[in-house]
Amino acid sequence: PEELLERAGSLPGPTLLAQLRAFAVGLPRNDAHRRPTWRFIYYVENLKGMVQAHATLDDMVRDLLGQRLGPAQSALEKHSADLTDPVTYPGASHLAERIRQSVQRGGRVLIERYQGLEAGLRAMIQVAEVGVEVAWWGPDMSVGDADTVLRLADVEEGGWPLLLFKALQLEYVPLAAESYAPTDYVAFDLETTDLDLAGCDIVEIGAVRVRNGQVQEEFHTLVCPTRSVSEGARQVHGYSDTDLREAPTIEEAWPTFRTFIGADLLVAHNGQTFDIPVLQRLVQAHGGLKDIAFFDTLPLARAVTTDSAKLEDLAIRYSIETGRSHHALDDARCLAGVFEGLKQDRARRDRTVALPQLLGPLGLSIALAKTGPLTPEKKLLFHLARPSALGRYSQVLERYAAFLDETKSEDAPPLSIVIERLGGRRLLERIRADRRPEDRYPEAVARLSALVALADGLPVSEAIALVLDRAALTTSSTEMIEPTEHRVHLLTLHATKGLEFPAVYLVGVEDYTLPGYYTMKNNVAADLPEARRLTYVGMTRAIDRLVLTRVETREGLPGGGNLFLEEMELLPQWLIP
Repeated sequence: PEELLERAGSLPGPTLLAQLRAFAVGLPRNDAHRRPTWRFIYYVENLKGMVQAHATLDDMVRDLLGQRLGPAQSALEKHSADLTDPVTYPGASHLAERIRQSVQRGGRVLIERYQGLEAGLRAMIQVAEVGVEVAWWGPDMSVGDADTVLRLADVEEGGWPLLLFKALQLEYVPLAAESYAPTDYVAFDLETTDLDLAGCDIVEIGAVRVRNGQVQEEFHTLVCPTRSVSEGARQVHGYSDTDLREAPTIEEAWPTFRTFIGADLLVAHNGQTFDIPVLQRLVQAHGGLKDIAFFDTLPLARAVTTDSAKLEDLAIRYSIETGRSHHALDDARCLAGVFEGLKQDRARRDRTVALPQLLGPLGLSIALAKTGPLTPEKKLLFHLARPSALGRYSQVLERYAAFLDETKSEDAPPLSIVIERLGGRRLLERIRADRRPEDRYPEAVARLSALVALADGLPVSEAIALVLDRAALTTSSTEMIEPTEHRVHLLTLHATKGLEFPAVYLVGVEDYTLPGYYTMKNNVAADLPEARRLTYVGMTRAIDRLVLTRVETREGLPGGGNLFLEEMELLPQWLIP
């Protein structure tokens, strides 16, 4: 919110994040801005850890899209607690593996024809974009070793839609979900002299090195502070000044701990509010934390559970031994176990809510399947799927109509009957009159995926830079984008506000293409100032040189007049290659 940014921006700090941190620290516990500010800090800080945790940008983007941020949720996410984990759904894992093998070996998915149901099942596979050919199957058809055949008799009556949906979810997310967070890291915890963020000293450091989810090595040291342990802190962790007198100082302990961390990701729970800034302050003069990436597990905990996100409560949830509470090494061991439990819960949720864009064809498939009693889950999914199947941006009905034209099927119900099974013409009209963001979500994800695919094969950091460079060409910015001799920005006039470049080329400075020509021709006086402003903005982006270009012919037709140039008494200089 702008109000929050203005308040935070008035505080000292080299970056917006530093200003927000200072702002959040100073807020009272009941301030409405406190929680969202810290939440923002957590997620931004975690981005650094995510870059290190993922091998490809595609994995990182899937991780980001799977996070629960604010109220924007897919229909599946809103009901994730009522949905079955695809791993436990009977037959889903086996079918997913068969489809995966068909994809890897260049096989096909062959679907038996049955009263139009095949159209819905094919649409599900095509929309999932698993990269496999789909064809119709008949008893006299030869089947290759790499082919997967969906025979109606192999599954209980009406069971294919949900089974295929669960299998496609598993085919889509197994690696992305299971490896979304690092398996190799260092979990750590600190104990301090008191809770004064700006002045406390560290009295204990505990950490465990985790490899493939298992603790392999431990680190522990007491630390001699420069200030006395407060009575409140002593009652929490039990250390007195006497206990710490012979311990190494932070200057002596830090190099050893830094060596233990190595190149690993450093994991903390709710560390962004206290442990990490305290550590940063105390070791700033000894190399600091600039080469260390952090991952805070608190946002992850809040994403997978609506219950308490305190470490001790999470330990109970996952049956993790807590040891001595508020002792750094025991808390670090506990955190490692909790982190593994959170990752499993996150993986389970990711599988359960994957592929929301399949809801439309899933609804079509359920409507086409032979009628019978619906299980509670199938009933819920059908309820969630109907808006997607009938929605303004859905292609489900168009796909089914094309199927009817293609196959001339005599036993498949006509489109009007399918619409009735999905809720009727009235529901269709009501849904299509309602422009909801979730109706557009799958298409937006498809566009984003296409952008990410351009960076395929690059290291994650380079891939991020490439995607952001391309995004900068299509969005306006109030900050100067540093020009280089190798970069040419292609921008609309709307997108150039606030930018400047050494040289600007305005392409298409001719009648019919320049803003304002039709406004002037049709005498729409109200729109003329905006058209003039657009042209002015484009021309004034140039620092050293402005070049106006037009064509004499375009695709064999006259390019248009020179009214704009003639009124400035600029005669075109024709450049003939």
